[in-house]
Amino acid sequence: MILSALCIVKNEANNLPRWLDGMKQVADEIMVTDTGSSDNSREMVRAAGVRLYDYKWQYDFAAARNFTLAQATGDIILFLDADEYYPLEVLKKLRLRLSSIFANQQVAGVLAPRINIDAQAGNKFLDVSPQLRIFRRGLQYRGKIHENIVIPQGMQLIKDDSLFFYHTGYGEGQIKDKLQRNLVMLQDKMADPEYKKQPIDYRYLLDCYYGLGDLSAAFKISGICLSYPKQLGHELNYIYKIRAKTAIFLGKTRSDVEAILSEAKAQGDWLYFTWLHAAYLYEQGDLAGALSLARTGLEVAPGLDMRSPAYEFLPAMQKILAEGNSR
Repeated sequence: MILSALCIVKNEANNLPRWLDGMKQVADEIMVTDTGSSDNSREMVRAAGVRLYDYKWQYDFAAARNFTLAQATGDIILFLDADEYYPLEVLKKLRLRLSSIFANQQVAGVLAPRINIDAQAGNKFLDVSPQLRIFRRGLQYRGKIHENIVIPQGMQLIKDDSLFFYHTGYGEGQIKDKLQRNLVMLQDKMADPEYKKQPIDYRYLLDCYYGLGDLSAAFKISGICLSYPKQLGHELNYIYKIRAKTAIFLGKTRSDVEAILSEAKAQGDWLYFTWLHAAYLYEQGDLAGALSLARTGLEVAPGLDMRSPAYEFLPAMQKILAEGNSR
């Protein structure tokens, strides 16, 4: 197996040393495409002895990634962003695990948990979601924004929670600018009379509106997303997450909130929405109801870690349990 580690960057001098160090431990070839840095990113790449390519930014993430893919010679691609990294425990077993996974010729790529943390707030846990960062050479990206890999018919993705990695780019000090950029690009694309709107566009609009604090718009868009259950079935967990949270933040009635949570438990991550329900009941002053749901969740997942989305609520559940047990 020949493993190619790729990255596209723009002004990533703060993140590149860690990315380069990690990739040198596992990859057979490493290459970076710069899309217009004004810091010393390019100099850092050259100093590391890594292949550097220049690409004129065209407001098209898939185009930039596909340009980089065209330079690779490895049979397996590892395409982490500069602000994403593996912990040492994963780096040590990565190659052996990938050799085993890709021995199956029907496997196109690997879905692994990306744990979003806020590095500016002591690596505070934000959330987690499965992401495709490792795949066979020959596949291509699609989409100017929120680009994704096109999976050939007859091939499959394997989910492997042991290959988790961290992402530091969604901290409070960084996310607003990224979301505003994404929102403008999405709105421009959807306003093009020659462009046929896709269900996934609404999912990405949901992400932007929620992250930028427009909760009313996010709640409305979440309803639109749920009208495409077939096309957005793999995104239902995220859609219900935002729908439930915006309903709570907007002060919807308890019956409305609990109806959404009931649907979410049936369609998505049961533990996540059970603990969200517990946290909601606690804020409503219903300690008995919150305590019951907190205990139920802990019975199902006693050894929870950051690879589970429900980890977000673990401190709240511990608080509920402590208060309940003291009475």
